[in-house]
Order: sequence, then structure tokens, then C-alpha cells
Amino acid sequence: GKLRIRLRAQADDVQEVRVLELIPPNGSSTFPLHKTGTEGGYDTFTGVVPFGHGAEEATVAKYMFKLTDGEAVHAFASDYSGPMSEQAPATMPAFFEVELKHVETPGWTKHAVWYQIFPERFRNGDPSNDPAGTQRWQAQWSATLPGEAPGDENFYQGAGNVWKRRYGGDIQGVREALPHLRKLGINAIYFNPIFEGESMHKYDTSDFRHVDDNFGVKGDLAQLQGETDDPATWRWTKSDLIFLDFVQEARRQGFKVIVDGVFNHVGKAHPFFQDVLKNGKQSTYADWFEITDWNQPIQYKAWDKPNGELPVFKKDASRGLAPGPYAHIMAITKRWLAPDGDVSRGVDGWRLDVPGDIPHPFWIEWRKLVKTTNPDAYITGEIWQWAQAWLKGDQFDAVMNYQFAMASQDFFIDAREAIRPSDFAARLTKIAYAYPFQVALAQQNLFDSHDTDRLASMFVNPDRAYDARNRLQDNGPDYSPAQPTSQHWRRLAQAVAFQMTYVGAPMVYYGNEAGMWSPDDPANRQPMVWKDLEPYDDSQVRFNQQVFDAYQRAIAVRHTLEPLRTGSFHTLITDDRTGMIAFARESASGRVSVVLNRSDREQRIEVPVRGGRAGGELVDWLDPARTEFVPIDSASTSRPTLRLKPGGRAIAVKDGAYQVTLPPFGAAVLAP
Repeated sequence: GKLRIRLRAQADDVQEVRVLELIPPNGSSTFPLHKTGTEGGYDTFTGVVPFGHGAEEATVAKYMFKLTDGEAVHAFASDYSGPMSEQAPATMPAFFEVELKHVETPGWTKHAVWYQIFPERFRNGDPSNDPAGTQRWQAQWSATLPGEAPGDENFYQGAGNVWKRRYGGDIQGVREALPHLRKLGINAIYFNPIFEGESMHKYDTSDFRHVDDNFGVKGDLAQLQGETDDPATWRWTKSDLIFLDFVQEARRQGFKVIVDGVFNHVGKAHPFFQDVLKNGKQSTYADWFEITDWNQPIQYKAWDKPNGELPVFKKDASRGLAPGPYAHIMAITKRWLAPDGDVSRGVDGWRLDVPGDIPHPFWIEWRKLVKTTNPDAYITGEIWQWAQAWLKGDQFDAVMNYQFAMASQDFFIDAREAIRPSDFAARLTKIAYAYPFQVALAQQNLFDSHDTDRLASMFVNPDRAYDARNRLQDNGPDYSPAQPTSQHWRRLAQAVAFQMTYVGAPMVYYGNEAGMWSPDDPANRQPMVWKDLEPYDDSQVRFNQQVFDAYQRAIAVRHTLEPLRTGSFHTLITDDRTGMIAFARESASGRVSVVLNRSDREQRIEVPVRGGRAGGELVDWLDPARTEFVPIDSASTSRPTLRLKPGGRAIAVKDGAYQVTLPPFGAAVLAP
């Protein structure tokens, strides 16, 4: 087992900290902790320490600290602090003892590079299932389109043209795009809601049992008869089967697929809620929803507003949800994880929408069902704040890591209010070690999503709180929708290089790799920009090959260097004057160093190779002059990786350090 250990000591008082593990009957081993920050007059040393050497299944970690201060070596144990004894470990003062609690996450998740797909806006692969009034994919977003009420006053307000638009994206389109995602290096897909719903976003689910017919075969749901809340009555529509077939094809090409679970509420059109509106207290589903007044017209709680479009399921303090929706969601979960009992046909997990609105007891039981059905299934939740309450091993495997996004914005994007490299390093250490490390490795590290402005536009609009003042129609009228400059794209490439090298599984919002930019909803849900569909009516809208190349290479570096996927994290050096920061990812297979120049000037820095060799050479794997892509076999499940080019300049390690020079907003990923 492994244990995350952190020690604080008076600043500059300790030069080295090692954890000494007791190995019965009379042995020991040591493991270094790395200095990860200084704050409030204290240095912090942190590490993920492996325990159980010489034991098949260690359940308790027994350890003490070995502290070096100049020539003096001290021990710090549970009831002793003083000079380090030369006596046998078993006779030393009492060791700290900590139970090793094993938190499991699916092994594949630490190797995932996620891609978030908003189905209605990704690609139209079958025009026959298009909703009425579907617009041309290349139409100018800001224009009044055919069939819409004229005038700017009807874009957001008035007739609300933009909220009613449909572009015809579907599952067939995603299937067409799998080669694009493979070329990019993606191996895991997260779908925004795919189930039947009236809106284009589908967070207003009207039937969890079936895929929306505009994503599959138009009108197939109307052909079903006799379905109730009893799973024995449920059938598969043609749209359902198209999606399940897509999952099989995606898996054949090396993708994992998870879907959005919107289990807190439904759409007003949901037949069970409509039955309540029709039959009142006599409805079979009267106890499913939060009804506040049974007098006509019936009043109820909804997620969006009282009596709104998203009526919420009734909650229960002891089990999370009332018995009716509890059983229904459990059955829905199993239906899509193991269609007709066959896990090989089902999805690989769930992303949970607003899970904080459902009490913890439900998620504890729900996880048991998920892991019993498919032990390798992945559970991630939309939690924007710190999420310790959900990440103890009894509920979720991970969350959408908005804490990562916020720290990244504060460092890479902000201008006047940008944090210093030393502050960023402290934030990164906290993010890496705030949860069990297995969880940290599985976190979905995102910059943006369908709920925020796009990453590229954040650079155009710095010094705003994360996801604030970014909607043109209400809270952000001063938000600039301008096209990013060449410097903005260069800075974005640096941020992406960091995203692909930090602890956790990176997640790309659809279109970022194509160079899309925009304010928040609804503009962040524009149709995906495809090279084969050019030209677009807006001459500024076109596939940005340079941005794609930056994403592709950074992702390939991650796939190539194993420590970037599984290794521990520690800061090597920060320089607040020059804007430089370097950190290391380290695993049993080696060490990778990442160096970033946040400034707008060329900078040079000397980076220590802690605990490493005194000499040798390192290569910058991000540098196209030193590395090249390994051709992938279209018949395999491989993704682009890199290999060294013959010859070329390397960076020499001398006396346990190396010097690196980076251009403005540059990044380097250094390994042998």
C-alpha cells in the first residue's frame, strides 16, 4: 500500500526528510519526502510513500521520520524527538502507526485522456434524424437564421432564437469522428446527456430508458407501447441500439465511454411527472416528486426555479431518494452498464450531474450497485468545491476537477491578478495530495466545459473569477468575444502542456483542439469546427491546425512517458522574479521534469535533479526537433506516441542540476 505523508518543520531548519519504515521482524527502509512549499514560517515536505516491503499484504504502516540538519541526524517518532539512535529498528522508540485504507479506482482511468462531447453540437452524421428547423452547420452563429424572428432583440431575449436552435448532431456523427479523436490521442469519451429530452442539451430528461431519437432514429420512441416503471416492460429502441453499437465500435478502437447521469431531476415532459400533474395525489408517482401544494395548479420544487422546467425527485434522509425514484435510478443504472445483463455491451461509467443535491446515503448504495455490476466502471461527479466527502472510497472515484481549473486560470490566464509561481506550486501540491493518490490520478483535469467560457476566450478576458462575468446576455456584457491573438494561442499551448503533465487525467472540451473560442452558455455550445466542412459563413471560423498540433504533441508526450500518468508530484524550483516553475513526476519507471516559463521574456533557470544522477543527458520531448511521432496502426487500439530522433541537442546534467532556456510562455518536458 501507499500512504500520503506530509511533515512541517521550521523554515530552513531541516535540509532532508526521510520516512523510515519498520519492516518486521527487525528491518527497515527509508523513502525521501520532497520540500513542496514554505508558508507561515514553515517548510512543508510531502511524498507518497510505499509501505509493505517484505510483507504480502500490509494493513498497518509503522514509520518514523529521519531528519537531517547539517551533520546532525534526528528521529521524530510518536513519543520521541531527538538524536537518531544506532540501535536496531525494532527496539527504537514507538513508531507512528497508521491503518492502510485501500481506496480503489479503475486502473484504466489514470491512463485516460478525456474528451467531452455535447452531442447536439458535435457532428451531424445522419440528416434523417434531424429535428424540425435544423440549421446549416456552417451558418454564422450571431446571425438571424432561417425561420428565426428578425432583430438582435430576439437573439437572447424576445423570441429567444439562440435557445431554440438545432444543428442535428447525433451518435452517427460521433462515430464518424472517432478517427479524429484517435489521431488527437483521445482514449476516453464523456457524453453530455444522450437520453430523451425536449431541449437541445437534454438535461431535462423525459425518459432515462431511451436514447433521444434525434441522436439515433427519428420517431422510434413513439412506436413503443406498454412500458412502465417496471424494468420487465422495458424494450430497446433503434436509437438505443445505435448507441450500444457505437459503444462496441468505440471500444474496439480503444475508447472508454461514459455518459451523463442526471438523477436529481427530470424534465417537465417526463411521463411520470405528467401523470402527477394529471392525477394529483391519486398518481402512482405521487411520492416521486417534491410537491409543495396539491391544489390545482399543482405546485412543486424544481432545480431551475419553483414550478420550473426541471422538477426534482423527492429526497429521503436515510436513503437519499424516495423509494420510487431510488428503485428507478438503480434499474436505469444497471440497464446501461449491462444491457440485458451483458457488461461487455454497456457503458464504462457515469458522470453525475449536480450530485451534491442528493444526500450521501444514495451514492453509497449506488456505488455498490455500479461496482457489483462492473467493478471496472468509473464514477465521476460534478463537484466544483473540494470534494473529500465524496472521495473516501465509498461513493465516487473522482470528480470534474474544477479546483485544478481555478488554479490554472489564476496562474496561466490572469494578468494583473496572476498568482506567483511559488503560490501556484503550493496550490498544485494541495490539489495533488488533498485526496488518496489513487483518486488524484483519476481526477478529470479540465480547464473548461459546457458550463463555462472556453479556454481560449479566458485568455482574452483575464482577471475574472472562474466562471464569472462570462455570459454576454446577463452577467458579462463587457466580456470580449474577440478572436484570440497569436500570443493567446501560444499561452494556451503552454497551459495544455501543463495539463497533460500534471497529476490526474486531462479532459478536453470538444473543439478546443480545433481552435474554438467563446463566452459561456450558449456560445460555448456552438457547432464543432470541422476542416472537411469549411468554409464557414463567419470567415474567422476555421479549423486551427497549429492548435491541434499543440494538443496532439502534448497528449503524445503523456502517452509516451509513463511517470506522467502514474507518478508522484513534487516541485523542483520556483522563481517568482522570472516567472519560472519546475516540477517532477516520478514513478518506478523513472522521473520526468516539467519546466514552465510564465513570463513574456526568454528565461534561463538551473533546476536541481533531486536524488538523481550527477550527470547524464535529458531531452525535451515537446521539442519537434528532438522527437517524432510513431506511426499508429489503424487496425489497433494504439494512440500517437513519440520517439527520439537521431542526433540533435540534449540538455546536460552536471553536478546534480541542469540549465534550461525557454522562450516566452514556453514549456519543456524533460526525460532521458
